[in-house]
Amino acid sequence: MDFKESDLYPPVCEYFTALGYDVQAEVNSCDLVAKKGNETVIAELKKSFCLKLVYQAMERQSMTNLVYVVIPRPKKGAKSPEWRHMLKLMKKLDIGIITVAMDSPLKAVDIVSVPEGHSMPKNYNKKAALNKETAGRSLRTNTGGVTKTKIMTAYREKSIYILCLAERLGQIKPADVNKLLGETTVGSIVWKNFYGWFEKLSKGIYGVSDKGRKVLDGEDYREAVDFYRQKAEELIGK
Repeated sequence: MDFKESDLYPPVCEYFTALGYDVQAEVNSCDLVAKKGNETVIAELKKSFCLKLVYQAMERQSMTNLVYVVIPRPKKGAKSPEWRHMLKLMKKLDIGIITVAMDSPLKAVDIVSVPEGHSMPKNYNKKAALNKETAGRSLRTNTGGVTKTKIMTAYREKSIYILCLAERLGQIKPADVNKLLGETTVGSIVWKNFYGWFEKLSKGIYGVSDKGRKVLDGEDYREAVDFYRQKAEELIGK
């Protein structure tokens, strides 16, 4: 059966969502991040077990001690020497294993092994950055395991919100953005203009640029634009 790496994401997302986790995809290079209370789970997706997957999982242990690798259910079953060696290695590294039945229409998820949590996070800057990114997102438009695809980061999501505010108001000041959104520094998104979505109309006043108009009228971020146009209407009024 032919499938993409990203096809592993929906069943695992549904599994953790059913357990009460808030699941997000493609967060700071992590394929899947699931949060519930103070608990953070990171899962990396691959079409087959390989050393690259092991390295990625070990790197994620700098952010949380609950790291899983997600792979398709083995065709030869769980009795092959290769499978036993993999289990032994991942147990030694304290990395959990999840399989997805990609050869079945049900796409059943099986938690083969659970990390015991012995590997305590060491890089608190990375952990803090992960928490900040997950907290800053409102939409769930990403799919884990994708490549060459525009990822909806918290910064891009906030930029789209401000773009929709500028569209509705016709022009906007960074200070107005701070006041509307109740944040002290978010207005810097306008004058920094990282994506080129805004244009300076006069001193301290900005409007929507041609690039910004393409975002508003295009399909790349349609779900986010529709969502934040509605939010802008509720915030500002008709």
